[in-house]
Parts: sequence; C-alpha cells; structure tokens
Amino acid sequence: MASWKIGQPEIPERLKADLELQDATETAMDEDEDVYQRSFVQQTLFGIQTGTVDYKACRFERCRFEEVEPGRISFVDCVFEKCELSNLRFEGVAMKRVRFVDCHLTGLTLEKAALTDVAFENCMMDYLSISESKLDRVRFASCRMRESLWNDTKLGRLAFEQADMTQSEWSFTSLYQQDVTECRIEGIRISLPDLRGVKVTSAQLVSLSGLLGVEVTD
Repeated sequence: MASWKIGQPEIPERLKADLELQDATETAMDEDEDVYQRSFVQQTLFGIQTGTVDYKACRFERCRFEEVEPGRISFVDCVFEKCELSNLRFEGVAMKRVRFVDCHLTGLTLEKAALTDVAFENCMMDYLSISESKLDRVRFASCRMRESLWNDTKLGRLAFEQADMTQSEWSFTSLYQQDVTECRIEGIRISLPDLRGVKVTSAQLVSLSGLLGVEVTD
C-alpha cells in the first residue's frame, strides 16, 4: 500500500444544475469564464474542437463526451461517475484532485498532460495512450488497461492496484520503484532500462523472462 495519499476533490454538497453541459461549456468558452460548481447528469458534450475551457468543482454523472478536442482543457476538483470519454484526444489537459469511477475511457489519448491527485477506479481503459506527460499521486484501482501505450512519460508517485496491464507497451517511460505486484502484466513490452527497479512478484518475473533473455525451467 502506498505511503502517500491522494488529495480528494473539494466539491460542495450543493451544486447548481440549471444549465445543460453543452450550454455551460459554450458559454464559458465565449465569455472566458470557468464552468464552476455545476452538476451534470446524463448529458452530452459534443463537437468542441477549439478554445479553452476550465471545469472547477463539478460533478459529472452518466455523461458523454464526444468529438471533444479543445485547444486547452482543465479539470480541478471534479468527479466523473459512469461517464463515457472513449476515443477522446486531450492535448495539454491538466487534472488536479479528480476522480473517475466506473467510467469508459477506452482509446483515450492524453498528450502533454499533467495529472496530480487523480484516481481511476474500476474504469475500462483499454488502448489508453499517454505520451509526453507527467503523472504524480495517481491511482489506478481495478482498471482494465490492456494494450495501453505509455510513451516518454514521467511517472511520480503512482499506485497500480489490481490493474490489468496485459500487453501494455512502455517506451522511454521508466517504471523505477513502481509496484506492479497486484497487476496482470503478461505480454508487457518494455526495454530493460525502463524495467529496472520495478517491484514484481516471483510469478511475474517468470513472465518477464523473455525480456531478460533467459529461460526459466522447473
């Protein structure tokens, strides 16, 4: 268990629910304001391709994000529950004190992202792609992350708890001092320098034997 704690989203109990997600986002972009202390339930954000939008102290429940690729986007003190964010591409996204619970994030691309105090719990994250990003105090708990791609990403304090990282690929991303003993890592592709210092079980070491160039026999 990690010796550090993730900062929790700071959200008031009562949130405004008087605007649709689409309207709130477009208005904030037009007027250069934040989407602040709002609750969105079973709504869709569609076709946001340019501009800047910042969400602060917001809760999203059963919401869908489709064709959303803004110029810059940030989430601070936000919670996503049962939301759909698959196949989105977020470049330069910033997340701080954000929690994803039971969300679909298949094929999500995070490029040049900064994630701090972010938790992913029971999320579908196959084909996740993270490149040129920085992650610190990030937790992946009971997430399926098969064939995920990690490229040139700086990993700080991370917790991988029963995550399925089968056939994931790591390029110029060091797992030094990361603990993956609770994870599935069959078929992982990673260079020996990036693998150095990772914490694994004896059974996982057998599955990594091909990378090490050795043959394990009984």
